[in-house]
Amino acid sequence: MLRFILFSVVAGVTATLVLDLWKVATDRLRGRKGSPWGLVGRWVLGLGHGRVALDQSRSDPPSRGEHAVGWIFHYAVGIAYAAMLPLFWGTAYIDAPTVWPAIIVGLVLSTFAGLCILTPAMGGGLLAGKTPNQAARISETLQNHAVFALALYMGARSFG
Repeated sequence: MLRFILFSVVAGVTATLVLDLWKVATDRLRGRKGSPWGLVGRWVLGLGHGRVALDQSRSDPPSRGEHAVGWIFHYAVGIAYAAMLPLFWGTAYIDAPTVWPAIIVGLVLSTFAGLCILTPAMGGGLLAGKTPNQAARISETLQNHAVFALALYMGARSFG
């Protein structure tokens, strides 16, 4: 059990950190601010009060606590995705990781979750349908999650 937990933490944190570095670089190239983890934290905290969507009526900036919750949630999700690899493909995956499970979880599943759960919850609509440029948002999400998937595989390989 300890090996499973350590694997999940190492692979998940590695993949999430690589994704974050990728996002910092690409956001700077695009002239954007970073990811809105404070708003994600606000959404996560709202779940405990029965709110499944971000309260769009609030205009106050996220608090430090909301930022912290958002970042913790972000890394916890990365660890959870890493845990899916040995859960779905068996504990032998820890000793001999292969790329396709990492692509299935890190690209396919995480993109689906992002576009069908998180984006709608944050007010962007299903499949980013309420965003200014849906196609660009989907394309960027696919690029980001492809980086996450490859980093998830690298993190899994680095564990063994």
